[in-house]
Amino acid sequence: MKKYIRKFICITAILAFISCDQYLDINEDPNVAVDVPAELLLKGMELADVQIQSGHLMRISQFWTGQMKGIANLYARINDYNISPEETNSEWGFMYHGIMTQNNIIQENSEDNLVKGIANVLEAHGIGSMTSMFGDIPYSDVGSNEDAAFDSQASIYQAAQTLLNDAITQLSAVPASRRLTDDILLGGNPTSWIQVANTLKARYFLMTRQYGEAYTAAQAGISSEANSLRYAKAFSGYGTTNENSSLYFLILTGSRAGDLTSTGSFLQDLLNPANASSRNNAKTDESRRRDYLFLDQSGINANRLSAQKATMPMVTYEENLLILAEAGARSVSFNEGLTRLNALRAYLSSASAFAGDPGLTKLYAPYVSADFDSGGMENLDGKTSDKALLREIIEEKYVSMFGTLIPFDDVRRIRKTDNDISLPIPINFGSTYPERFLIAQDEINGNSNAPSPIPDLFVKTPVNQ
Repeated sequence: MKKYIRKFICITAILAFISCDQYLDINEDPNVAVDVPAELLLKGMELADVQIQSGHLMRISQFWTGQMKGIANLYARINDYNISPEETNSEWGFMYHGIMTQNNIIQENSEDNLVKGIANVLEAHGIGSMTSMFGDIPYSDVGSNEDAAFDSQASIYQAAQTLLNDAITQLSAVPASRRLTDDILLGGNPTSWIQVANTLKARYFLMTRQYGEAYTAAQAGISSEANSLRYAKAFSGYGTTNENSSLYFLILTGSRAGDLTSTGSFLQDLLNPANASSRNNAKTDESRRRDYLFLDQSGINANRLSAQKATMPMVTYEENLLILAEAGARSVSFNEGLTRLNALRAYLSSASAFAGDPGLTKLYAPYVSADFDSGGMENLDGKTSDKALLREIIEEKYVSMFGTLIPFDDVRRIRKTDNDISLPIPINFGSTYPERFLIAQDEINGNSNAPSPIPDLFVKTPVNQ
């Protein structure tokens, strides 16, 4: 960890994604310290979090969950689970310097509860994703001990919950009308950030299988698409230059163009009405969403998630509805789960849910309980109705959370607890699914407390054991 505390990941480098000269007055004397405004530190935190949530490791997780395929060069090797610890160096840097170090400064020096609350949500988002991907990682010692101890995964999830509670308290003290234009994700809307915090609380309760708590938290979560956290819907210059664009657009038009595709993926087959094993039925037609989620260098257009101006999902209304559906089905009743699933399907039927080729069909008619009875359209293999409903909710979430780390979180959790209804995602190589990412090589080299040997790719993280 000392390597990350000493290694300065320059904020201007992080801000290069969105033309940093708009925000930064350059100090020409390198020996004179500059007091960086809290708002600028916050923007750097947001961009660091975007890289953790939507960057290199997210794309790798898509290879490992059947949503994309790595087909050439580095991504072809990683697709088949041939990965080295060097691949995760950047994300550890983004987390420990780009987020934690900056948030410590904000919490100590800022008196603005809006900035402080957003910063705590970002840290909770980052550290929750990191512990999900890596298991035990440094946290409580970071910044106070050069060789930071590795905390347990369970304690880090609890620390994320504490951060989110603190953030909700801070944001609740801010007038609902307050805005912050430097916030490129939600425009500094405190109500939106409170809802995001509650959805994250629900996400982490779901990961730790506290389904009643997840249901309660999600009831205060994201209540409309307007409050979804997406990169970078509140930034006016987003999509106007290559640097200020969707990360999918950048990867499909950059040096890795041709190295990855959704063509031939499990997800594309699942959405294909012509495929006998697809999820389409008399009440569901996924043709348009399949087009929207088609990602390939040969098919970039304004109707797809690969569009230059397409905002990238991070914490969304769809996720919150599906947490309510799953947690409601598990902890309240079948009918509650079905009602929440149908609320999601009603939203998918709307014009604002996703684009896709407007000439293609989309259909999400509401389900009724009989559809999940043995022999019903959603239960042809004779499961209990409760299991059949859960299977549909989990499958829907797998599709709806495309472009996030959530499918990788969910498929590991469901294989552990409900393997009889887990998605039949093919294994890319060998006979075992990956269960985690490898601890960063820089951390192995720079922290004497790093485990030796580090946990293998196929070793389950503690929460999934």
